Amino acid sequence: YGRGANGWRWRADRQAARAPAAGRVAFAGPLSGWGQVVIVDLGPGWRAVIAGLDEVSVESGARVADGQTLGRTGEDGEVWFELRRDERAIDPAPWLN
Repeated sequence: YGRGANGWRWRADRQAARAPAAGRVAFAGPLSGWGQVVIVDLGPGWRAVIAGLDEVSVESGARVADGQTLGRTGEDGEVWFELRRDERAIDPAPWLN
């Protein structure tokens, strides 16, 4: 799919969704219109939002390692990734490789 207005959207049918960096899970669960969502607090002012998951395998408050599985995508596989700085969405492109 490519880049969205405030984040990135892509297809990853039935794949593991992984933490983009080490941090603490600020939220893990359903969010209306977004499916299962994991929000990872990456440190002072930084958060990563991974949405559109079919299942979540972490709990709020848990520490996660860089690359740790957070959950799995569903059959439709559409995943949303958003990087936030001080609660404002920013373009994640410089951090994606």
